[in-house]
Amino acid sequence: MDYLPTSLGDTRLAARRGPFKWLQSALIILCIAGAILIGLLQIKAPKSANLNAPPEDFSAARAMKQLEIIAEEPHPVGSAAHDTVRDYLMSELKGLGLTPEIHKSQAVLNGAGMVNLENIVTRIPGTANTKPVMIAAHYDSVPAAPGAADDGAAIAAMLETVRALQTSGPLKNDLILLMTDGEELGLTGARAFMAEHPWAGEPGVVLNFEARGNRGPSFMFETSDRNGWLISEFIKAAPNPIGYSLIYNVYKLMPNDTDMTVFKEGGLAGLNFAFGMGANAYHDELDTPENLDQASLQHHGEYMLSLTRHFGDLNLKDVRQEDAVYFNIFGWKMVHYPQSWAIWILAFTVLLYVLTLWHGMSRRKISLKGTLGGAAIFLLLLGVVYGVAALAWSLVRSSVSREQLRVIGLDPIISVYWFAGFLAVTIGIIWLLIRWISRYNHAENVWSGTLLVWLLLSAATCLYLPGGSYLFVWPLIFSLIGLNLSMLRRINDSGWTSAIFAAPGFILFTPICYMVFVMMTLMMAGELMVFATIALSLVFPVFCTKEQRRKIKQAANKSFP
Repeated sequence: MDYLPTSLGDTRLAARRGPFKWLQSALIILCIAGAILIGLLQIKAPKSANLNAPPEDFSAARAMKQLEIIAEEPHPVGSAAHDTVRDYLMSELKGLGLTPEIHKSQAVLNGAGMVNLENIVTRIPGTANTKPVMIAAHYDSVPAAPGAADDGAAIAAMLETVRALQTSGPLKNDLILLMTDGEELGLTGARAFMAEHPWAGEPGVVLNFEARGNRGPSFMFETSDRNGWLISEFIKAAPNPIGYSLIYNVYKLMPNDTDMTVFKEGGLAGLNFAFGMGANAYHDELDTPENLDQASLQHHGEYMLSLTRHFGDLNLKDVRQEDAVYFNIFGWKMVHYPQSWAIWILAFTVLLYVLTLWHGMSRRKISLKGTLGGAAIFLLLLGVVYGVAALAWSLVRSSVSREQLRVIGLDPIISVYWFAGFLAVTIGIIWLLIRWISRYNHAENVWSGTLLVWLLLSAATCLYLPGGSYLFVWPLIFSLIGLNLSMLRRINDSGWTSAIFAAPGFILFTPICYMVFVMMTLMMAGELMVFATIALSLVFPVFCTKEQRRKIKQAANKSFP
């Protein structure tokens, strides 16, 4: 229900609000746009270094010279081009003063018979080895692609990393370089190494590098279990770290695999990195050195060099520690804390929500019935948005050719416009439904009901997806603070207050939403728009009808003819 002003002071205050309406609208827009921009700034790659970079630094320009040879043409297992790349890598490693060996093996593939595998392995001794650091990447490509990003960029980065390491003196720990073969044939080279090679069980930390596109920042998207110590050291050492425990928790539920899967099955601890924007180049003829974003290569290399130096001088005999919750906040600044803290943060949030309800009811600003109605509105809206988005994408799929659909879904420029279109339709649906339904429910009831659903999402992720709990619990805490402050005011200003305190939520949601869009494409338009709606729900009061405000103004006019 709507609550009208209860005193002459209220009506006077309401009557003076008009001149500041434009300022509040501008504040709302600035808060939302600014928070989204801060979120997007998390997902950027560092500027690539040129050929004149200091010799002890990683240079993408220098690595590109190697990559132009490695990814000159497709080089799948068994091809003549594969042998050429193998020989080139052996020659370059020897030229760097190393003694590489070819670890030969065989694998039986379903429907393809027996294949010969040739991993390239070498070791750089340390001065006081505890356990070796191992850098791993695969050098084979699929038949259709030259493999500049997948995985030539990592192989070229490995050569440039070794060159840079030699300028700064030896590490304490040994360094193992593993260039696996047959990754594109089911991780066969990594499996052969772990099953047969005498060094397989030695590494204390593995750094594996992959790609699922040809541009964008390199994400640390996977770790081994009990990753607390690894995450802490990763944040200390990496100059431009990007990683989200939510992505890792979701990745574990998916059927996707890399060589890191095999290393983890073998009991090794480590970190897995990949860049994934520009998905139209993945396993495609577009995956050439000319089309590769050198900033992505630079990010790969900076991780590789800085982490090798860091872990190379640490005691790696015991690297297991309680799993961590971790995420970026401002640019490359990351936050992390033990996963066990999640349940205590949730308990605090539940208490804060209960106190908020009590506060609102005591001030007659919200009611239990209105709160439940607000939650129902939110759930209804999620269903409507999913249905409209899924239906719209189904109509698109049936109206265009297969090639056009591929462009719409995968082209990094075209797909963004389609995503923006779906998002605009979603915002329109939210505006219409919230504006209509909120005529029958107070804006702060809508707000408290929405946050009740957020509380349930926080509890669910805390219990079943703890690495993703941060995405819901921290925006919820800030929004609850905003709701309490809004209820302290005599006039309903929940719109701009909700926008200010929704900023942390938009900062956290924006990079995840964009990454899900890039990785999953608009083939999951319904799910993507639901995810966007959850973020936008933090500012539902902005969409609420101004009917209550008109009633206040009418009351003010009657009091002051």
